[in-house]
Amino acid sequence: MPLDTRTLLNGLRSGALRDQLEVHYQPIIYLRNGKLMGYEALLRWDHPEEGMIPPDIFIPFAEQHQMMFEVTQILFEKVLNEQAHWNHSRRTMISLNISPSSLPEDDLSTLLNPLTTDEIINRKQVILEITETAILENPVSSGALIHRLKAEGFSFALDDFGTGYSSLTNLRDLPFSELKVDKSFIQNLDAQRSNDHILIDAILSIAYAFGAFVVAEGIETKETLAQLQSMNCYAGQGYLFAKPMPATAIDSWHAQWPDQWLQLVRQTKHAVI
Repeated sequence: MPLDTRTLLNGLRSGALRDQLEVHYQPIIYLRNGKLMGYEALLRWDHPEEGMIPPDIFIPFAEQHQMMFEVTQILFEKVLNEQAHWNHSRRTMISLNISPSSLPEDDLSTLLNPLTTDEIINRKQVILEITETAILENPVSSGALIHRLKAEGFSFALDDFGTGYSSLTNLRDLPFSELKVDKSFIQNLDAQRSNDHILIDAILSIAYAFGAFVVAEGIETKETLAQLQSMNCYAGQGYLFAKPMPATAIDSWHAQWPDQWLQLVRQTKHAVI
């Protein structure tokens, strides 16, 4: 049964929202050697009556009702607190999704300040992900924000690349260090009649020419991994490596990942250990 507006709005305004929102983390892996690059932090809403509410439902709703400051604040606070307990946290990057169209520049700076001073995580470890659609909604203010925060030491990724109104001017005019290719282009790479590999080749060439690297989203099969490795794609994430997981599962996954990668290496015969 679809969620009604009142249920979502009451839930977002509830004092219990901080306890109901959870952060799950999906590993991002260097495809050449299987080393851990970092994690993307993804919000999940465990509603007491409705159960898990997908982010593609509650995030747009929060943006529409000017609740993104509170939601983003909870995300940042939980990431900071949870990463303190990871044994390998100082060596990993953290990707955080932000919404510049619904977060005024001053508000976003307020949320990011702890990331610049905390001893557990600092701005050099933070990659801020912005979708093409978000930039299109307010290109002037988004561009100004990106340039200013880039000057302060943060890195930026252009998320869901290829799914919106893709424009090369974003690469030309904005200092993105990373392109995240949407899973819709990745998951058919091993299909015999798919032309997606032509698009991925083109994206890789363009990104590298601009000094950016490419992260492939939605890697689910060994065949797709082998294709991306043969194309020299820089990094990737997907269910083949790990599903998004709660913070409590991070250390366990990290401990067993080298053996899992070795098994993938034997099966694909492309990776360099």
